[in-house]
Amino acid sequence: MKGILRFTIAMLAVPFVCGTAFVIGYVTLVALTIPQLPPWAQKSVTDWMLDIPQHSESADNGSRPPSSAAGISAVRWAEYVGSESSVHGVPMKGPIQHWSTWYDKPLLGCVFHDPSYESHSGVDLPVNEGTPIYTTIAGQVVWAAENGPWGNLVVVENDGYQVWLAHLSSVEVSEGDVLEYGDLIGLSGNTGNSTGGHLHYGIKHRTEAGSFVWLDPRAYFTEDEIIPIGCSD
Repeated sequence: MKGILRFTIAMLAVPFVCGTAFVIGYVTLVALTIPQLPPWAQKSVTDWMLDIPQHSESADNGSRPPSSAAGISAVRWAEYVGSESSVHGVPMKGPIQHWSTWYDKPLLGCVFHDPSYESHSGVDLPVNEGTPIYTTIAGQVVWAAENGPWGNLVVVENDGYQVWLAHLSSVEVSEGDVLEYGDLIGLSGNTGNSTGGHLHYGIKHRTEAGSFVWLDPRAYFTEDEIIPIGCSD
């Protein structure tokens, strides 16, 4: 019996020891490799090797806050105008689970133009895969499918605004659907350019000059609606 117990403990310890050795080896490799590179290449390689969030929204990004010019996109504008076109709130409801812990409010990770993620065009809400996601605007669904680095993406439009909800595990609406505020649009996931379960939430606006800009979603919800945890988690 004792022999079986020792064998079981040894087998359980193997993945832990291997994982620890891998992490130590990887960090050592980073420490030895980065200084050997030309100065201009060190930051980008460091970001990649240490898994600092990458620019998954580059196809639609601009440059500077308080808004970012939005570039060419596969997501069309339907020119939809309906009632209750205001954007407000966060696209999920508590309680929500992140890893093994339950929280009474959604968590706020990387923010708009985060210092660690300068081209970030929205906010990230870390949450386990499979969490229900709701639209923060009433309007028409103009995209409800996979979209490159965005993964499974739903975009809802109304009166010159588009709400983008990305990296979903499943999509529960179809292009052309007209939604009410708070309707379910899908489940959170880890699709596209994503390194962990979370929801990317962006707001795009068509200006009077006819240009398209990203807006900071934090302007559309209050601090008491979320729990800030920072971009590293």
